[in-house]
Amino acid sequence: MDKSSNKKQDIQEMRHLFVILSRQFGLLQKESSQCCGVTTIQSHILYEIKQGHHMTLNELAQRLCLDNSTTSRHIHGLVEKEYVVRLPHPEDRRYVTLELSEKGKALEEEITEMMTTSIMDMFKHLPEEKMTSMRTEIKDLTEIMRKSDMCCYPPF
Repeated sequence: MDKSSNKKQDIQEMRHLFVILSRQFGLLQKESSQCCGVTTIQSHILYEIKQGHHMTLNELAQRLCLDNSTTSRHIHGLVEKEYVVRLPHPEDRRYVTLELSEKGKALEEEITEMMTTSIMDMFKHLPEEKMTSMRTEIKDLTEIMRKSDMCCYPPF
């Protein structure tokens, strides 16, 4: 087998592993959010709002790689459930920022705790040095994906 065939085979195997990994992690996230009465996307929204204070709808949509109307629809549901509040932007009152309410913070913490417990359970048999190595490799992978011209842009 030549070098090109080996590389193609390696790429195909990585794709297969990505499919399995995303499916398994997606199911884990679905279980953690649905038990709390929100969708997986809404769970992602709560997480992102917690990470970025005074985030606008546009910024949130970009982070989630979603269009503004989809993001707005999910935000509306979270506002109705009193998990998210819309506030005037601290520097420009023409804009609205998104913040978690106390109820939203508690829910996000509950989801985070469930996810943390599940991930800890998955990795309990992994030696510490392997855990450190894996964390570094996953971080590198996310950077490579971010730099790719074909990855991680919102669908339009």
